Amino acid sequence: MLHLMLTGVLIGVVVLLWLPPFSELLCILTRRRVTPARSPIAELPRLLFLVPAHDEEQMIEGCVRSLLDMSYPADARRIVVIADNCTDATVRLATEQGVSILERVDPEFAGKPRAIAWALSQMDLREWDACVIVDADSTVAPSFASGLAQLAPLNEIVFQPNNLVLNEFESWLTRLGGLLGRCRFQVTFPLKESAGLNCSIGNGMGIGTSLLLRDGWLSNSITEDSELYAVYTEAGVRIRLATAADIFSLESRSLQEGATQRRRWLAGRIRVMKDWGVRIVRSPRIGWHQKLDMFVELGLSSPVLHLMIAFAVAVIALFALPRAAGQWIAFVALASLSGIAVTTMVAIKRHPQPWRTLSSFFMLPVYAGWRLVVVLATLLTLRDTTWRRSARGGAHVASAVPITDRPA
Repeated sequence: MLHLMLTGVLIGVVVLLWLPPFSELLCILTRRRVTPARSPIAELPRLLFLVPAHDEEQMIEGCVRSLLDMSYPADARRIVVIADNCTDATVRLATEQGVSILERVDPEFAGKPRAIAWALSQMDLREWDACVIVDADSTVAPSFASGLAQLAPLNEIVFQPNNLVLNEFESWLTRLGGLLGRCRFQVTFPLKESAGLNCSIGNGMGIGTSLLLRDGWLSNSITEDSELYAVYTEAGVRIRLATAADIFSLESRSLQEGATQRRRWLAGRIRVMKDWGVRIVRSPRIGWHQKLDMFVELGLSSPVLHLMIAFAVAVIALFALPRAAGQWIAFVALASLSGIAVTTMVAIKRHPQPWRTLSSFFMLPVYAGWRLVVVLATLLTLRDTTWRRSARGGAHVASAVPITDRPA
């Protein structure tokens, strides 16, 4: 009886492990094989760039300078820094760059989502076609705005640029983070875009002003990107991938720095699943494949956690179940890693430093153990909804242009 119950549990876990590769396989089978020819853009979309910043004196100059250096007409863009409860030199440094500043002092209701909502209430959104949210610890490519414009008209859609790693070549940890970004934005998300699915959103996300004028800012959670992904997808709003637009985010340099950020992301996604799971299933505005993929993105998108769970299932099956059943369950569990393996190989093949990046895989056991600790700590503190700024160390970063193609 115990073996039967354990077998049922392991089979259920294996089914969940196969949802990501199953969704990707469906994308391959249903993708649009011919890209329709695009007509020239009659008028460039007017873009409002918001940069929420809380004590970002180390990074704000590079971020703002990269936005100013975009190859995009000045009269079709506006850059606004939202200085949210800043106590350092953020306001002074941003002002010296010549961009607009909105200073907010409200310690009781601090946090990026509330700062964005407050800033949007100060502006006439009818003057713009889309609002783009750029984190202060990131920089954009010179062609960033032009790449976003390729999706025009933007008023009625949400969009996400390629979110890559600014300091990818600093350490084994940043290399792993950089490889994950390449896997998602250069392989997985383009596949989903080709199949008509929404991609998840994060740093650099843009929202059409028609949506903002109609609905307002729709998230005040600690992970506003995950919540907005759920809100707009459930409502049937298209979330497009801007494949020609690149933004580069600062990856945590150490496991200690990354812990706060990962806990916030995981806790936020769990809350979004709790709040939106039933509504997603019942939504008449999206098809079953989009519903499936939405659960994959919110709950099953971590390759390292997938790897750990697959190996744990295999070990338990081999040692706790009868030989034949255990071997089959172990095989199917490990085979669920095929999608991750193929995606990683494609990203490595295109990588500017493939061998040095592959060498960082020797640290995967350390990283996996750390991720397990972070997951357990998150599950024990789910009731804590306090917004916390990600820990960040290191010296002032002045470079506005990431180095993305060094010799291996």
